[in-house]
Amino acid sequence: MIAEELRQSKTDTKRRTPMAVNNPQKSAKELVSVSDWNACLNSGDNMLVLSCKVTTSDSSATIEGVGLILNSAQGATLASLYTELSGGVESASPALNLAPGNLAVGDTVDAVVSGEVGTQHYFFDQKLTIGIC
Repeated sequence: MIAEELRQSKTDTKRRTPMAVNNPQKSAKELVSVSDWNACLNSGDNMLVLSCKVTTSDSSATIEGVGLILNSAQGATLASLYTELSGGVESASPALNLAPGNLAVGDTVDAVVSGEVGTQHYFFDQKLTIGIC
């Protein structure tokens, strides 16, 4: 069994290829920035909206995945999404639209954006007060 695993690992270059970083001197948090955080209630269609903008700060790095997580102030996950971006991009604007449930204007939520830049994972969180869209 061990001999078979060794033989397989020698022929499986995908498993043996180390993950390379676009710029090994920079962490994922240095390669991307997050701006334009927004949590608001659109009373016209009774939808809660969570959005932000993720941008690369290094032209050698591209965003290859982005996701959003909406948590209540008590820490319960209310909604999430993640998408892989084929070919990578320099900027992404993920957004969630959902029924507000028990949330209202003035409530606080915890928003999280996460994803992949180069071969590194990033994670940013932000407390937001729900406003009116």
